[in-house]
Amino acid sequence: MATTPAERQADVVQQVFSTEALPPFTPEHLALVRGLRVWWLPVESGAPGVDPRQPLRGADSSASSVQLAQQLLATDDAALAMRRLVEVARWVYPFVERARLAPGRYAVPAELQAQLPGVQQGQFQLRAEHLTLLRGAIWQELTGPSLDAVLAESTEAEPLWPMPFIDGKRPYGDRSYYTIDMAELLGSPFALDARGHAIIVPARDAALKRLHEETLTALQLLFLYGEMDGMAPLR
Repeated sequence: MATTPAERQADVVQQVFSTEALPPFTPEHLALVRGLRVWWLPVESGAPGVDPRQPLRGADSSASSVQLAQQLLATDDAALAMRRLVEVARWVYPFVERARLAPGRYAVPAELQAQLPGVQQGQFQLRAEHLTLLRGAIWQELTGPSLDAVLAESTEAEPLWPMPFIDGKRPYGDRSYYTIDMAELLGSPFALDARGHAIIVPARDAALKRLHEETLTALQLLFLYGEMDGMAPLR
């Protein structure tokens, strides 16, 4: 009996995630990273990640993720495109950690401007704080039971991809009030009262919350413009 696309996808995911070493990062992977679609995890405070249902952006809303990957890679090889997309799922967090992108103003593609916070006149002011938060956040990478759960939910009609995301419940540490963790991560913690509790200053708290929301835009720009050193050449 022939396997379904969902079964083939599950096989590829298991193969790619079963090895400890990351696959070499090549221009093919970078082409797919450039096309990644960010989303906001709707859990408690929320946090950014890569959309597991539609990990790639594309003008053709009827195209599957594999078809979009084929378009980005300019290949007719669906199996290759599927494998590279799964490999990119493993590379998302390392890319966030390692990619070079200087703070500054960056153009945001027109089709993304309405859905990304902090965009003004088609541009976004990327700050060093955005990058610090993305790199110091609590990322959830899918392994073991969580990977099995994604594969169990994935269907041919609605495939799910094992894309990582920042923990929406505890994005930056163990505290339920996440701006306290943010302030510490950014090197400027809130002052403490006599009982050792953080003194929340409303104006600064609001500014930190906006900064957290803007990590969605910062992540999209890091995918669009970030550069990797030591990239393996295409074979």
